Amino acid sequence: MHDDENQDPLAIEEPLFDPEDTPARGTPRPTPTPPHGVRTPPRTNPRLKRAAPPARRKSGPWGVLMLVGAMIITVVAGVLYLQSPDSVPAPTAVANATRQPPTAPPSVTADLPTVTPVPPTETPAPVVSAPVVADEQGVPPDVLAVLLEKPGQTTPPMGAFYRMQNAFTVAPARSRAGVIEYSIQPGDTLKVIAERFGISEDTLVWNNDGIYVNRLQIGDVLTILPENGVLHRTEGEETIQSIADKYKVSAYTIIDSEYNPVLRNASPSTLLPPGIRIMVPGGTGTRQAVYWNPGITVSSGSGSGGGGGTASFGGGPGSCGSQTVVGGTGSLVVPLPPNYVFYQGYTAYHTGVDLSAPIGTTVFAADGGTVIFAGWSNWGYGYSVVIAHGRLMTLYGHMDRVSVSCGQQVGRGAPIGTVGNSGNSSGPHLHFEVRIGEAPDNPSNYLAF
Repeated sequence: MHDDENQDPLAIEEPLFDPEDTPARGTPRPTPTPPHGVRTPPRTNPRLKRAAPPARRKSGPWGVLMLVGAMIITVVAGVLYLQSPDSVPAPTAVANATRQPPTAPPSVTADLPTVTPVPPTETPAPVVSAPVVADEQGVPPDVLAVLLEKPGQTTPPMGAFYRMQNAFTVAPARSRAGVIEYSIQPGDTLKVIAERFGISEDTLVWNNDGIYVNRLQIGDVLTILPENGVLHRTEGEETIQSIADKYKVSAYTIIDSEYNPVLRNASPSTLLPPGIRIMVPGGTGTRQAVYWNPGITVSSGSGSGGGGGTASFGGGPGSCGSQTVVGGTGSLVVPLPPNYVFYQGYTAYHTGVDLSAPIGTTVFAADGGTVIFAGWSNWGYGYSVVIAHGRLMTLYGHMDRVSVSCGQQVGRGAPIGTVGNSGNSSGPHLHFEVRIGEAPDNPSNYLAF
């Protein structure tokens, strides 16, 4: 046997492409001579004839079914894609906000039912924004303040589910760090100030000397305590126990108060030097309410139902001076139409009743008598009218317009002006007082409101 016949043909086969075999352009490429005993396959021109593809493996009936199923799925997906967006159900909301909705086509069934949108059964988790901190490298504080003042979006976006919520913050009441001073503003009353700072009217009276309950002057300064009680200033050497006894509290209530850091580690028998301010939480003061007297005078000849006496009511440009009193029956009627609201009654710190009504509501005389004050009051009543019915007088304060004049005789139920919000008033209402001489009396003793 020839040695060449035992040689492996793959061992001597040349590579498919050898750069050295590439002739120069225009030079015919020589045909290599195969070694002895090796059969050379015929060369073909790729430009003239393409090599035959490999034979396909015949597919069985399962292959045909898979091909038909794929074509059906493609057709159904195309039909669904061409339908209106309104007919396609919205994806159900999920708790995980970062999860993306599936994009695979819906499964194919024999009978396609009518698709209707289904509301979500779960609410997406709320997105909590991190707090914004303005610093030297961030948003300027003035720009941040403008952005924070803008109201948040409350209208649900189109095509989204939205659940309305009541946005409010529940926060515990925080006490003030200590005693402050407050300047009286227009519209302030003793009750309004007490409610604003969360303390009682008693606390205001006990800790402010020289204020009139029925006359608060704009610009006057009041001492405001952080809570109900008394602010005590020692006038001589006093023990903590003696101060506690004076205001009817426990000595340890004073010692343990956060507003008395100088008393830390003290005892009830500790002697305090003069001039020390001590906060007495819950203490009861002894100062009484003081009412301003506008200068009311009633002659001895006047009596209930009239009778030739004189009366005057001072207190501002609206004062008429001394006027002869004519009229008065002693029987009063409510000075407003029935649509009023009883807002505030007579108390130790409120010398009349407040009847809330819209601005412009007609005010009527509660009884017949003589007008002794008509106009502006400098002492908090604003535009007011005072009518003398003998020794009994009625006052109508915070009016918007006065329609009577000094010395005018009016009958019971006669129009005298309209409801307003003038003077020290916190809102549209009529302040109605009943006085017997200089002393105010409870109007509820005369009328059922």
